[in-house]
Amino acid sequence: GWSIKKGKQWYQRRVRGSVKCLPAAPAKNPSGLRASVLCNLAYVWLELGDPLQAIQPAQALIELATAPVDLRLLGCIYAAEANILLDKTFEATSCLSPELVDRIKQSSAAVAKQETGSATGKDLNEITGTIILNNVAVQCIKRDLNKAKRILVQYLSTLGNEEPPLQATMLLVYIELRQGNTENALSILKQQQGG
Repeated sequence: GWSIKKGKQWYQRRVRGSVKCLPAAPAKNPSGLRASVLCNLAYVWLELGDPLQAIQPAQALIELATAPVDLRLLGCIYAAEANILLDKTFEATSCLSPELVDRIKQSSAAVAKQETGSATGKDLNEITGTIILNNVAVQCIKRDLNKAKRILVQYLSTLGNEEPPLQATMLLVYIELRQGNTENALSILKQQQGG
């Protein structure tokens, strides 16, 4: 019959014999490895068109306090995207809320300082901007244009002299058009074109 000993021998002959490399050294940062796996898993499920499966690893990533802040924020984006695909706009909004983003940034600050190769301030600003713009888009989907505009204007005010992302400009044009402010929308487009 089949025994554990025979199974182990089969494994050693079949599997180990076909593997041409030795196992890697133990991970120095198992938390970072776990965070990377969760992030990649959520991404893969979204790419495979299965948002229901993507939610669990994305949520686990968001809640993993020891994970690098940039990966936790990507978890927010992936969870929101999965919820939108499942027509759960309320849940998507909560994944993109400024309160959650701030909480993640604060709780991950110590981890980010300890990590070598963690995201730079510029990277975090880009990720945060993406989350905010996704939140604005969700508010537009929910037809809460006043809230969308308020969030967007607040975000744009934080940019200072930086050029706003094209997505921000297009969202603002969309909101202005939906609110019947055609002249404002045209003015924004002219500013974008530099004229």
